[in-house]
Amino acid sequence: MEIPAKVSVFNKTLELKGKAATLVAISSDGFYEVVLDFQNRNHTVLFPVNETVLIFNEALPQIAADFEVER
Repeated sequence: MEIPAKVSVFNKTLELKGKAATLVAISSDGFYEVVLDFQNRNHTVLFPVNETVLIFNEALPQIAADFEVER
């Protein structure tokens, strides 16, 4: 995971459902530091890790399994 990273933010307190943002840092105090666009201006926002979901916009590369699962 590279930082800064483009993410989608989900947070009930601010009623965000997939708001585009840039993850700037993850604090050891339990906060995500993100930059959000509100009313055409960029704002730094701290979100508590335990109340926020971030989905990274860049998907992980697919890994081809070279084995079979016995069922």
